[in-house]
Amino acid sequence: MRKKKFNIFNRIADKTEIKISASVKEIHPVMECLVESLANLDFIHFIRISAEDLKASSEITEGRVKIPITKPDHPTATGVHLIVDEPFNGVQFYEITSSGKGYGGKMVEAVMHALPKDWEAYVVMDWSQGFWEKMEGKYKKLSRI
Repeated sequence: MRKKKFNIFNRIADKTEIKISASVKEIHPVMECLVESLANLDFIHFIRISAEDLKASSEITEGRVKIPITKPDHPTATGVHLIVDEPFNGVQFYEITSSGKGYGGKMVEAVMHALPKDWEAYVVMDWSQGFWEKMEGKYKKLSRI
């Protein structure tokens, strides 16, 4: 089976390993912007794209299938898992983890700056003890549901 080539990611694939699920036929322009914005963060080294979600992280799981680590409270990884809801012009922050102070805010900033004017971001489950409340105050297009 041959790997699909998406030329849009050639310029950022040097420092960030980008994997695209075999089920992805084409990449939505918003997904492209999100990937590019997250790949520009110096601590993001791995990105995995599927049809409706994106995972970006500093580390990947071990084993045959390498998945960027986004599980909250991971001791060493810094990453984010986004669910992209194209029909409703929204992005959900599903998981986020940060092993260093300030990295969570940088990932949120990268996502928020990549979104078009008519798109919004959501946080459905907030166990952060204040992080998302602070981010909601900083970005008008971000809301906790």
